[in-house]
Amino acid sequence: MSTQKKISAAEDDHKHYLEVRDSEYVELLAYAAKSSGRSVMKTQLDFNKVSKVPGRLNMVEYVRNGLHHIDRYTDSERAAFISNDLHWPITHKCNHNGWSATAEDKVVAYTLLEAAGVPVPKTLAVIDKSNRIYPRLRTIATAEQLRDVLVENLGSGLFGKITEGMVSFGAFLVKDANETTIVCEGRDPVSYETFLAEIVGDNSYVLQSVIQNHPDISQYASALATVRMVNLVRENDVYCPMAIIKIPQGDNIADAFWRPGNIACSVNVETGKIETVARRADKEVEFLDDHPEVKGLMGLQLPFWRELVEVNERAARTFAPIRYQSTDISITESGPVVVELNYGGGFDLPQYASGRGMLTSEVREFFEGFGWDFNEQPKKKFWPFRR
Repeated sequence: MSTQKKISAAEDDHKHYLEVRDSEYVELLAYAAKSSGRSVMKTQLDFNKVSKVPGRLNMVEYVRNGLHHIDRYTDSERAAFISNDLHWPITHKCNHNGWSATAEDKVVAYTLLEAAGVPVPKTLAVIDKSNRIYPRLRTIATAEQLRDVLVENLGSGLFGKITEGMVSFGAFLVKDANETTIVCEGRDPVSYETFLAEIVGDNSYVLQSVIQNHPDISQYASALATVRMVNLVRENDVYCPMAIIKIPQGDNIADAFWRPGNIACSVNVETGKIETVARRADKEVEFLDDHPEVKGLMGLQLPFWRELVEVNERAARTFAPIRYQSTDISITESGPVVVELNYGGGFDLPQYASGRGMLTSEVREFFEGFGWDFNEQPKKKFWPFRR
């Protein structure tokens, strides 16, 4: 008799991600036609326009961005939307590819950022069963070692994320731990042996003290919110064309927009004020007048904005060979903390959250400066999602 192998937390999250991401073309086309009041043929012809250069949107993006509602956008506004399918080929075109691991490996990234004077989360240990050495960090490879670290450092909670993970796949929040059992938010209590085998699996994790939102933000969030700064590292400056704050809701412990119920808001880069409140609703993004439960989110002035911009620039310049990048920055009561620096950054999130296309003249000029030709069809299909 064979037993089915348990999937890890990361594999389970990936499965749910695909469920909320993917829809059938025909189903989306029918939905777009019905919700826009046009025939299927007219809707198809309209989609054909935006699926060509320069943006090459796919049907999911066409519907989710609400572009089937032709009265919402001018032709030039529609032309500014760019497909997330192009994210990886453009990112690799702009960046020094050898630097990808320095950003994606969170331990390496934190080490560089901390050395540059950039505030980062406090990492207590790394869960890793390999023979890799992590300077100045405890390594957890056994159930006993995991128990010791958790019991000693539990405090207000511990957060775990995959060392080279993306879009919060496999993240966990430890709420309680004793000599025999570990309790994570949204999961049944399990033994340490079971936790390592079934939740962690073959992945390595960084284990960090939980970061708390600034009081001005905490009332709108169920867990840590982060500001996504889209960074173009130019010759003499760091240009940020768009900024987004991702705010987890309900039972979600991470802020990724794909998680049902989470909110993402466009932030004015100059002022730090929230300009939109968006969330995923079935097949397209829904824009709200305010937070659905606690009023005051729309128009909120984010605290420490000037300091956040300065920290973002310092982080971006530390990783300057990554010319197109993004940072995820939390705002705590004592100031900004860089939670992650990303090699690239999906085009989808800024567009979903703002209702605006990302391909402005400045962004297009930047990408074209590295040789990207928006009139040339890409030769390869790259993995179509990012944070």
